[in-house]
Amino acid sequence: MTASIRASTTSRSENGPRWRQKLLFTRAGRTTVRLAAVAAILLFWQLMPMDRSAKMWASDPAAIVATLWDWILDGSLWHHLGATLLVMSLGYVIGCAVGAALGLVFGFFPFFYRILAPYISAFYALPKIALAPLFIILLGVGVESKVALVALTVFFLVLNSTIEGARNVDPDSVEGLILMGSTRSEIVAKVLLPASMPWIFTGMRIAVRYAFTNTLLAELIAANSGLGYLIQYNSATFDSSGVYASILVLVVFSVTLTEILTRLEKHLGARHE
Repeated sequence: MTASIRASTTSRSENGPRWRQKLLFTRAGRTTVRLAAVAAILLFWQLMPMDRSAKMWASDPAAIVATLWDWILDGSLWHHLGATLLVMSLGYVIGCAVGAALGLVFGFFPFFYRILAPYISAFYALPKIALAPLFIILLGVGVESKVALVALTVFFLVLNSTIEGARNVDPDSVEGLILMGSTRSEIVAKVLLPASMPWIFTGMRIAVRYAFTNTLLAELIAANSGLGYLIQYNSATFDSSGVYASILVLVVFSVTLTEILTRLEKHLGARHE
């Protein structure tokens, strides 16, 4: 009976209108439906009747696009976007490099990790954004304080992921290389590093989102450039169009970054297989 129900359902879907099949069962159709839904929401937002006070905080799509276009023409958008990318990239690279290197050291010398594990766990559990005021006092409101905050956040994520990968190394493989007279560098290159690489890449992938979030939070707290500063400045001046335009740039950038990371991870996974 189940087979007959399934067959009847399949036949109904196959014999349905061709436009419905194109919309629901093709990528182009689904994209069309999504774009149509977004267009309907924007049209309703634009035509929705609002008084002056509501218009001040709700704005409208036309005003948002006009603000964004002005930023593109005067170059301010690229200035703030470049400032955010600079902080995020520097902090991410420094945190990944130091975290992976120290994680491999702890993996090869577990004695040191057992001694420092309580301190690492304590700093890992600490919300890193709480250290932003301290970094501002020590390093100022420039790029250095924000890079330090992002690097510290990324460092602990990659460090813990690398340590977990090193701890899951097959001990029999290590003992076999030791019995064959391999040096420590050979053991690291042939066993420890290859076994830890998937864990390192996982930590790096997860750390990207945290790096981006902490960059924006640091810019919201104290900055004179960046997407976070752009949101904070327009909010302080009650420019709702500027706030929505900043959030739109942020959404586009986040979606693009996530898509790039997803495709890169799939590519690396396919090569690994």
